[in-house]
Amino acid sequence: MTRGFGYVIFDEPFYLAECGFARVKGDKHLGAIVHFEKLLVDFQPGRVVLEDAEAPGSRRHHRVRELNATLAMLAREKGLAVTLLPRTAVVARFSGGEARATKQTIAQGLARHFPELRLKLPKPRKPWESKRESMSVFDALALAVTSVTE
Repeated sequence: MTRGFGYVIFDEPFYLAECGFARVKGDKHLGAIVHFEKLLVDFQPGRVVLEDAEAPGSRRHHRVRELNATLAMLAREKGLAVTLLPRTAVVARFSGGEARATKQTIAQGLARHFPELRLKLPKPRKPWESKRESMSVFDALALAVTSVTE
């Protein structure tokens, strides 16, 4: 079960200014909104990139879908551009030839291009293990890179 969300503050072209995992305790919806608003105030981004949880094939829980819609609305209310990218666009961006990219191969590729993240690269997880928090940072960075290179 996710206990927060990964984020990156990304300056184009390809400068990773900040990254982290925002831990949420208690009410996950409200806690995530509070963290998100703090990131907007602290970093004043020009654009917000979120996963399109409503895209065909998305298996995101309804709670995550509602949260993403709320975050997108908050960003737009602050005058920010919002880009919604389906997970399939991220996978397509990082896939090569016949090999379909996985979360792990995407994270490994990003760690090669952003050496400051190498220590955050999670070990490949076993099928019975839950997702490691640090993978959320790589998921966020993959969205950012995909949005810039589309």
